[in-house]
Amino acid sequence: MADYASGMAVRPARDFREPKAIELLAFAYALGVVGTLWDWREHLLGPGTQPPHLVIDLGGLVVISALAFSGRIDLRSRTFIALYVLLVLVVVVAFGPFVLMMAAPRSALMASLMHSMMSSGALLVYLPLVLLASWSAWRWLIQEPLNWWRLAAALGIVVVAIATVWDLYWHQTHPMELRTSMAGLPPHQAILAGFLIGLIGAGWGVAVGINRAGFRAHTAEGRIENAASKSK
Repeated sequence: MADYASGMAVRPARDFREPKAIELLAFAYALGVVGTLWDWREHLLGPGTQPPHLVIDLGGLVVISALAFSGRIDLRSRTFIALYVLLVLVVVVAFGPFVLMMAAPRSALMASLMHSMMSSGALLVYLPLVLLASWSAWRWLIQEPLNWWRLAAALGIVVVAIATVWDLYWHQTHPMELRTSMAGLPPHQAILAGFLIGLIGAGWGVAVGINRAGFRAHTAEGRIENAASKSK
């Protein structure tokens, strides 16, 4: 009975748990990579569609949310309020055009939006994205000791945000440039690079966490076995 009880203690039942921030980051960065490659493929086949952009935006927003709201945070603090307001602005900027295009693609409002996107003032609309990405990355980095994979996991989304603004500026300054593949555009290459940088860092962090968990489980198992052998 003692051996059976010790064996049961060594092999506890697996419970469902909430994913860690680093796991969410790895998933979201992978989503961004898939969405970017999907967008390139769509442009190879034709003028491109909106679903890949939705996947890209969703991946980016999950990355920002995981960075910004990981760790302890006071829901009544000014920091949380500022992060929340910036996140709402980014969601409106990211998903507003997509929703409008799906709901009323030929409306006067959609035509006005497309015209405004080609103005220099549109670049200012995307500044909250860069600010929120930078702030979120900084907040996540200061929570634990710095290492290369945490730095990569945090800076990946900053590269994506800056490249997104660059992409808008590129299309404004090169309106007549047509490419058979979005892979040939420098801003699109930078967006993919940002997602890959973040994916490598977050993926390494997940692997480190798995190794640490395995080491702790092995150590705990050894202690239990030693205690069981001494009690015989």
